[in-house]
Amino acid sequence: MTSSDPIPSDMPDFGIKHLTAEDLAARDPGWDAANFGADTALCPSSLDEVKTIVEYCAKTATPIVTQGGRTGLAGGAASGIGQVVVMMQGMNTIREIDARTQVAVVDAGVTLAQLEYAITPLGLTVGIDLAARGSCTIGGMVATNAGGVEAFRNGVMRQRVLGVEAVLPDGTVLSDLKKVIKANEGYDVKQLLIGSEGTLGIITGVVLKLEKATGNRKTVLASTKSAGATLAYFNRLSDAFGGRLLSAEIMWHDYFATTCKELGIKRGLGLTKGETYMIADVEVLQSDDKLLNVLAQSLEADEILDAVLGKNEKESQQIWQVREDSFLIDTAFPGGCWFDISIPLGQLDVFVRDSTARIHAIDPDLRVFVMGHIGDGNLHYTIAKEDAPIPHLYGDIATALYTGLNAIGGSFSAEHGIGTEKRASLEKFADPGKLALMRGLKAAIDPQNIMNPGKVLRAQSTDAKG
Repeated sequence: MTSSDPIPSDMPDFGIKHLTAEDLAARDPGWDAANFGADTALCPSSLDEVKTIVEYCAKTATPIVTQGGRTGLAGGAASGIGQVVVMMQGMNTIREIDARTQVAVVDAGVTLAQLEYAITPLGLTVGIDLAARGSCTIGGMVATNAGGVEAFRNGVMRQRVLGVEAVLPDGTVLSDLKKVIKANEGYDVKQLLIGSEGTLGIITGVVLKLEKATGNRKTVLASTKSAGATLAYFNRLSDAFGGRLLSAEIMWHDYFATTCKELGIKRGLGLTKGETYMIADVEVLQSDDKLLNVLAQSLEADEILDAVLGKNEKESQQIWQVREDSFLIDTAFPGGCWFDISIPLGQLDVFVRDSTARIHAIDPDLRVFVMGHIGDGNLHYTIAKEDAPIPHLYGDIATALYTGLNAIGGSFSAEHGIGTEKRASLEKFADPGKLALMRGLKAAIDPQNIMNPGKVLRAQSTDAKG
């Protein structure tokens, strides 16, 4: 059957919680209204139930769209009539935590916040953090190879995962729940599933490498005259604190000023105006004045223009709101377009300047809001126009933004995945050999194309999105 055909009327209930279109209409679809375009959803609570669902769908060629916390931003969880949504929130058991070896084994539906809450008393942390921590699931984070604010020191999910359990498109269970770093046993199949966005199977269990929890944090916000100056300041902090530099985020002025305004924060927290701003969290020891010394050195070296320290938890949270409440840009300028790219660190100033000029060549009234992760060069762009939605410009803006990325060794998709939003860009900008290999793997593992069809690799030859 095709994704436009109705679900077979004789579909059994499997004894599994079943949601109809009416049930779905009453639920929050997450960050994409298209997530609940399907007319039915199943909510398994065990590996056996997922296997039962997949075996039936394989037999009837029924397409499956697997959903975690529905916090993705690339259309990877969108569904349609004739497809079965498989919601993984019911598989939310933390199977094992070994504090001695710093390893956790969890169901795919466990949320990031749920796991963090469970391991904090043990002096551990997941080692990856996202603004959507309260709703994003571990399985979804693996399927999208999530990154976040700690990736520059702990890696993305691809580096955090030791083992996976998954149900493949024919119903076969892959159980590769390794708890060790070294397992050189031929092809590393789990790496195919990490970042596959549900197109090669349903991830049901994950083994994660944990990290030791950090101690007392200090949050500092600094204004700088350029991204190059910000990078020099970041490097100074990194040299001084090493692994105790916990996070570092960069914001360009238009983003910073707009979110401050939307949050009701006056005069940019009192900072001297800069072209860019950086938020950093560092772990400080009792009576440790190293941070103040580093700030003084950075001021002297003209790396920063001004800085403000969060004196308490409330002030630190307010500083972080400016970065994490990124959807305030969409509130102020609805109908914009979002992009997620990676830039080699030495190219930040030039690339932002040149890409902004290319975008303004499309329409000089377009607003360009930029922020991201300074430690790994991952930038998030929001392009918008006052009182004028611009989805029709997505393709033109994408081309303007992605121009030159391959030449400098960057990426047009850093941490949000391909989904449906970036399929055309994948075809246009990805290496042809890589793209051909991806198509071959998809055809070999999912010959019926029932696993999240049309995501990452388009199912049809025509598509209007970029």
